[in-house]
Amino acid sequence: MKFYLPLVLAGASLLAGCKSLNNEMSEKAEENDRQIQSYITANNLTPTKTPEGIYYQINNAIPTGRQPQVGEQLRFNFTLSNLSNQVVDSTYKTRVAKLTWGLNTGYDGGALLRGLSFVKEGESAIVLSPHTYGFGNQPAKDTNSREVLPAYSAIRYDLKLVDILSEREVIQEYVTEKKLAVTETTSSGLTYIRLKEGTGATITTGKNVTVKYTGMLLSGSKFDESSAAGVSWTVGVSSLISGFTEGLQKMKLGERAILILPYAIAYGTQGATNGSSYVVPPYTPILFEVEILSVN
Repeated sequence: MKFYLPLVLAGASLLAGCKSLNNEMSEKAEENDRQIQSYITANNLTPTKTPEGIYYQINNAIPTGRQPQVGEQLRFNFTLSNLSNQVVDSTYKTRVAKLTWGLNTGYDGGALLRGLSFVKEGESAIVLSPHTYGFGNQPAKDTNSREVLPAYSAIRYDLKLVDILSEREVIQEYVTEKKLAVTETTSSGLTYIRLKEGTGATITTGKNVTVKYTGMLLSGSKFDESSAAGVSWTVGVSSLISGFTEGLQKMKLGERAILILPYAIAYGTQGATNGSSYVVPPYTPILFEVEILSVN
């Protein structure tokens, strides 16, 4: 018992600490709500309040506007401020932010994603959020580790959904920007771009091939690469993603090509991980630069 009792007491202490933190966060959220309501009154806003305590106001409603679907890419701008209207961060001067809808990964604790869910393409909105969907009980810091937003802060977003691109539109945009000449786009969505003509017969199921390849996201981020000597597989037998196998079956010995794969024939809705982090996020189109070194 003398060994067990300290564990019981430690557990009770931990539970008490968790309850204390939860109570503090709840109290701060209630305080945030009072702050937000005062801010709304002072700024003559007329927002809608959601069940989770986020307020939003659409500035330029477009009833027929396009709404994002899972797997589509959103292009948007935002300004993040505190309730003293001091700007903490903004994309307007430096970049257009991008995200794939449906990933549920965000910049904060969920306020930005919720804000984007309220708007249609071309619309802008004001979003006011308690800390629970902002940056919580930790201060927000910039890239130089300077505190820019205290813990438990209520926040404001001014955001605009600039554009929504389907996966096919994202791929076509990439092809256009890179000035690539598409050889073929198949019914599965594979975009095949021949860089160098091969010789001999087209590769078929059962052939053993040695392939030199590099796998990349359309952003240019590399997620996989073979050695210069390549990797050998048996086509149609080895466990490869379907789009890669389909691409190989359009190639010949010595051929070089770019294969652009929509997520359905790549890593799908699950993505690919290396340990606990994604190397290919879900719903992500990818490309491979491929060279056929041998066919047997």
